[in-house]
Amino acid sequence: MKSILPLIALLLILAACKDPSVKYNQVIQNDSDYDVWVRVYERTDSASVVFFTVDSFLVAKKSEVIILERNGHKNMDIFKPCRMYADSISGRAADTLLVVGLDLNSDTNYVFNEVERNKKNGGTCECRVVFKNIHMY
Repeated sequence: MKSILPLIALLLILAACKDPSVKYNQVIQNDSDYDVWVRVYERTDSASVVFFTVDSFLVAKKSEVIILERNGHKNMDIFKPCRMYADSISGRAADTLLVVGLDLNSDTNYVFNEVERNKKNGGTCECRVVFKNIHMY
């Protein structure tokens, strides 16, 4: 029993010292009156570190879709600049010729949000873009 106590103490110390866990979501929110197809063109260069599971997403009217989710042991502050991990993103209203006029490729159109922060600067965060009827043309 005495030989197990140092092992338990070591495990507790390691658990207390681990890096914070971060969950990052890139969210597209559709507040328009149209269902919108969002197409993601992945980066093809060697710097690409993220792979999307599908290349298009249907974002129903008045709903939202997470187009990218990343998990890891980092500080959530590294996601604050809302970097785009795709080569380009475009949107078109389903069953119409309308396109999303809001630039989905511009970092400045996404808003960083801390959903939940833990004591080690880990937690859940997101970058969210919202488009409305005024962005459709």
